[in-house]
Amino acid sequence: MFSTFLRWLRQQTRRIHVRVILVAVLALMALGVATVIGPLIPAGLAGLVGAEAVDAILPVLASSMLAVVTFSLTIMVTGFSRAEGQWSPRSHRLLQEDKTTHSVLATFLGAFLYALLAMILRAADLFGERELVVLFITTVGVALWIVVTIIRWIIHLDSYGSLGYTADLLEARARIALEEMARRPAQGARVMAEGSTPPKGGVTVVATRAGYVTQVFEGALQDSAAFLGAEIFVVQPVGAFVQPGEVLARVIGGQSASEEVLAAIRAAIPVGPARTFEMDPIHAVATLAEVATRALSPGVNDPNTAVDVTYRLARVMGALALEPEDSPRCERVWMMPVDRSRLFEVGFGAVARYAGGALEVHLALQDALGSLGRLGNARLADAARKAAADHARRAMAEMEDETDRARLEAACLSPVSGS
Repeated sequence: MFSTFLRWLRQQTRRIHVRVILVAVLALMALGVATVIGPLIPAGLAGLVGAEAVDAILPVLASSMLAVVTFSLTIMVTGFSRAEGQWSPRSHRLLQEDKTTHSVLATFLGAFLYALLAMILRAADLFGERELVVLFITTVGVALWIVVTIIRWIIHLDSYGSLGYTADLLEARARIALEEMARRPAQGARVMAEGSTPPKGGVTVVATRAGYVTQVFEGALQDSAAFLGAEIFVVQPVGAFVQPGEVLARVIGGQSASEEVLAAIRAAIPVGPARTFEMDPIHAVATLAEVATRALSPGVNDPNTAVDVTYRLARVMGALALEPEDSPRCERVWMMPVDRSRLFEVGFGAVARYAGGALEVHLALQDALGSLGRLGNARLADAARKAAADHARRAMAEMEDETDRARLEAACLSPVSGS
């Protein structure tokens, strides 16, 4: 249960409102410090440091931060629209989790709240001469913090929402998903054999709404299975689309499950309106490949971007060569592993289908697939070999120029082996 809570907490920290609320609380705490430490300040120090200057600083701080917050929100939305419209309609979800943007907006809004509340408390005459010294020091600290944040924001805006920045985010998230998949093929649960089906019978847990399986909290399922003395077989993989009434999991053996336990199991397999990047490597790879397919559309016609994404896919797929863990951590939970052939289909296969007569893209595909065969992993090499053969068949049918066909044929003859 603790691991489930940590994962949930980590996901919540990626939401912008969480960081904004935390910084707002810090702003309030900074004002509280003035009233607590104020009595400790020597009398007469306010005149020496010019603490009354805070009355002139706070209005400027409040008005400027409100304008900066509005301007920064406009930039953020523009970056979302740019990434969504030009690179991939799903890439904006990663931009929404950008930590730098969250920190910047939280800092600006927190500084605005600090200045606004400080003016209100100052007008209410709640700050005496000694407290005013502390307020002056904290205000100077907030101003310095804003300066540093503005510098970070300027540097960040240099690439925010651009193709390179968005592709880097997609590649990084896809690599994390595939590394997790390689190390824990069933997310730490026991792996169901390829082609097998869950046992019949038992108690079924069904979906109550239509949507996609967004993730699976295997730790929560392990706790429920241990409580029942049973085993839980997850029927639907992450990313699967289900309708109300479709089976999500089966509880086999053990004592009869109450409605509360069944509800807990259902909550551990959440169904949402859209696929997410949390635990869905197929979705992550497909979104990265979508940048290439958009670049290959007639309206864009940018094969060099497709070449770049092809090699990014090769870097990402290379994570599949990692060795899996020796034993599962959730021995009472069974899950189906991710289909590796499906990863190649939505990744390299998608680029190959849209490449048309772009010779440079076809050559990059063969080169990238060949590089995966040299990583020394037999299963990965076999999947790369099959993908290379499928691409060669498709590409040769697209090539009309004899010289291009000869170059492509030579590239396709290069072996993709696991040696």
